[in-house]
Amino acid sequence: MTDLRDGQSVEVQGSARRPYVLKNVGGVLSCTCAAWRFQSVPIELRTCRHLRELRGDDAESARVGTPSLVKITPKPAVKAPSLLLAETWDGELDPRGYWLSEKLDGVRAFWKA
Repeated sequence: MTDLRDGQSVEVQGSARRPYVLKNVGGVLSCTCAAWRFQSVPIELRTCRHLRELRGDDAESARVGTPSLVKITPKPAVKAPSLLLAETWDGELDPRGYWLSEKLDGVRAFWKA
């Protein structure tokens, strides 16, 4: 287990090409990875795999609390439409009622009757 002093930073290699930077600024530990940046909790309660590997699970759990104490608002479930395989448009079918979006190599579409 390693800990960061105030103002100290360390680089760790993760899954990205460039290493992630773990920092301690004013007692707030941070990481440049997406998992740390995009959490919907206050920055002082955020953690990630890299901080847990550096400091240890026990130290990180003591710092941020147990997962049951961290309030995360779940996003409502959205049922995705079942889509069929793409077909070539013959030019005869009326496209009104379709959802379309351009792609570099064609068009993405969804139609609901």
